[in-house]
Amino acid sequence: MQRGHFPLLKILRVLIIVVLLGAAVKFGGGFILERLPASIADKFVYLQEFERNTELWFGDFAEAIHLVALKRERDRNYEVLYRQQNAETSLLYALTYENNRLRNAMRFQRGYSGRLIPAEVTGRGADNWFRFVTVNKGSKDGIKKNMIAIDAQGLVGYIHEEGKISAKVMLITDPLVNVSCINERNGEIYVLVGKDNDRLELKYATLHSDIREGDRLLTSGYSYQYKKGLLVGVVSNVSLPKNNLSKKVTVRPAANLSGLDVIFFVQ
Repeated sequence: MQRGHFPLLKILRVLIIVVLLGAAVKFGGGFILERLPASIADKFVYLQEFERNTELWFGDFAEAIHLVALKRERDRNYEVLYRQQNAETSLLYALTYENNRLRNAMRFQRGYSGRLIPAEVTGRGADNWFRFVTVNKGSKDGIKKNMIAIDAQGLVGYIHEEGKISAKVMLITDPLVNVSCINERNGEIYVLVGKDNDRLELKYATLHSDIREGDRLLTSGYSYQYKKGLLVGVVSNVSLPKNNLSKKVTVRPAANLSGLDVIFFVQ
């Protein structure tokens, strides 16, 4: 046997002796300790204390792990409860918003002198956001082609196509739409055209046109399609291009065309 193996054998013998003596002390109790020399008995007492302390340490460690697991579970439950409360608050806000929206729509409908058919916007395309919207009312609800669409703020557009249960509304910001308008301040007549964005522009605004920022433009009634006196928009900018032949007039639509939800059709 190689020399390097002797220390390992000695350590193994010592461990076996310690284990056997520890078992003897554990099961033999004080009877064996009384028959051992004092120095050896003290060591065995120390081993007994070490064993008890070790058991207590592992017990405390297991209890600590259990408490940590319980705390994590409690914190997770609190987090779920917190998120649930936030979700319920969001739902309550949505219900309140919807209730107020419908209440305002009903109030506007009752206050309008003409007969109105309410409808909700159900769709619009990203590539024609300021050209068309789809609504949830159709011919079975009394919707007809060319009916004008308004909301509580002003003119929205008109029915371009109608189906049995839905319809497509062409917005006044579509470049194909022209609206005859009158300046509420001085009575001048203009023609508004859509720009395929959130603005309108005046056609044929001459250098002598008396138009200013803030002027309110209403439907003139010269067109059979649009009822007279509906607010179309407010002048947001008046500029003089380099050609000096006409004024460039930009108009902000009165209706919030980018955020339509409920609109009305005038019968």
